[in-house]
Amino acid sequence: MKKKLAGSVAVSAGILLSRVTGLLREIVVRRSYGVSAIGDAYTAALRIPNLLQNLLGEGVLSASFIPVYSEMVDSDSKRAARLASTMFAFLVVVCSPVVVALVVFARPLTELFLIGNANEETIDTATQLTQIMAPGIGVLVLSAWSLGVLNSHRRFFLPYAAPVVWSLAQIAVVFGPDTASTRTLAVRVAWASTVGAVLQFVIQLPAVRRSNPHIGRAVDFASAEFRSVLRRLGAVVIGRGSAQLSAFVDLFLAGFLASGALTALGAAQVFYLLPISLFAMSVAAAELPELSRMNNDPDAVADRLAAGLVTIGFFMVFTTLVFVLAGRRVIDAAFGIIPGDSFQSDGLLLIALVLGAYSLGLLAIGASRLLQNTFYALGDATTPAQIAVVRYGVSALLGLVLMLQFDRLFVYDGVITGFDQLMAPFEPLPQAIRSRDDLPLRLGAAGLALGAAAGAWFELVALRIRLLDRLERSSLTRGKWRALVFPALSATLWMLVSLPVTQTWNSLISGVVVVGPAGLIYVFTASTTRVPVARSMIDRLSRS
Repeated sequence: MKKKLAGSVAVSAGILLSRVTGLLREIVVRRSYGVSAIGDAYTAALRIPNLLQNLLGEGVLSASFIPVYSEMVDSDSKRAARLASTMFAFLVVVCSPVVVALVVFARPLTELFLIGNANEETIDTATQLTQIMAPGIGVLVLSAWSLGVLNSHRRFFLPYAAPVVWSLAQIAVVFGPDTASTRTLAVRVAWASTVGAVLQFVIQLPAVRRSNPHIGRAVDFASAEFRSVLRRLGAVVIGRGSAQLSAFVDLFLAGFLASGALTALGAAQVFYLLPISLFAMSVAAAELPELSRMNNDPDAVADRLAAGLVTIGFFMVFTTLVFVLAGRRVIDAAFGIIPGDSFQSDGLLLIALVLGAYSLGLLAIGASRLLQNTFYALGDATTPAQIAVVRYGVSALLGLVLMLQFDRLFVYDGVITGFDQLMAPFEPLPQAIRSRDDLPLRLGAAGLALGAAAGAWFELVALRIRLLDRLERSSLTRGKWRALVFPALSATLWMLVSLPVTQTWNSLISGVVVVGPAGLIYVFTASTTRVPVARSMIDRLSRS
């Protein structure tokens, strides 16, 4: 139990450091662009080369490499090192030609994925940024390999904190010499991203060598262990391939929305992914090596899974309440930290609305991460991949339907209008409207986010059904989730009362007054309903 807590705490601490720095990076960078064509180009350029990170990055290696390496490392460190070395060589061989292709064919790829975008400046800028950032994304795949090795040796903090240098490199550029245009700044940030990726990988190498000094001495592509990893890898890549396809579909669909949609999606996702990384992934990542070691004991797996789900639920429920009820205060406070005026009030409202829509699926996403890792630990990478394919299809279909109708709505002077156009023909707005930066911002991005939330709940239900059958259980949490109902209602009541009272206050002070006491109420009431993680937090406070 102590090892489990130590692992989760180390992961959480590392992720917290990297995500807070990443959040600061996004605020600084996106505030420089605003909700604009350059902001859309920056978001697109991040997503196109991210093909490599999604297909061969952390999630894929967690499912395929870590379970096999973790089982070997305690019994035969030399064989484990040979497997790690072989995986590194494999990733280099696979990534190199893909990076070259992304650089050479950046223009046609950008035009393909943004075919609905009528703004030529967005296309040109996204192409240039993609060419610069693609090599860095390839290096981030190697950084994910380092994370896999270190996690298997129960070293969690460094690999999850390493992305801090990637963020700091970009922040430094923004605060560097003034630039003549936002496009010039975007190019500088892209170069900083690539340099930061190299630094992120390099700082982990000494720890990797110390964890297993035999790494790098030999490779064996014919070994049984490597073939086992490849079998798992194939199934996971199918699932990740569907995730990447979904990301490209979202990019493609967003191209048919009014200018600023990609910027709003990208900015909202920074906040939306923070609790997933900090809470869900920290628990899931720390549990994967341990679950892999006990994969022959279904009872032990079920016990750890139940505890992990309640822990994830505790954090995700509160975060959902904050983002849905007080999302505008959170966004205003975050973007108000850095001086500047690129983000107008309507732009911040649009980001908050998209964040609220995404957040409706937070609990499902968090629980699904742990369920997926449980399947991986049990040696089944196929089931999560199959379900993921269907999930992304559901998200895309619902997102398409909702985004076109929501794009009829627009924000003007803090008020959402255009409801009389909701029953307009099922088609994109005219290009002359979509391509202009000087018109009111539209809500199509919120429709895409709602589709993603619905798809997340579909995935959770499907994973739960299959895992219950696999473990021969009737419940995953054994009803322990009910202990979160009263704390959630208590926190909701405080926010509903305090929001109108603090409406005219400074955004940062208002956010603290609304969210801070709600969090305390949530933790204390959860401790009275015997939620373990809440009681642990109270115990630590009482001892300090």
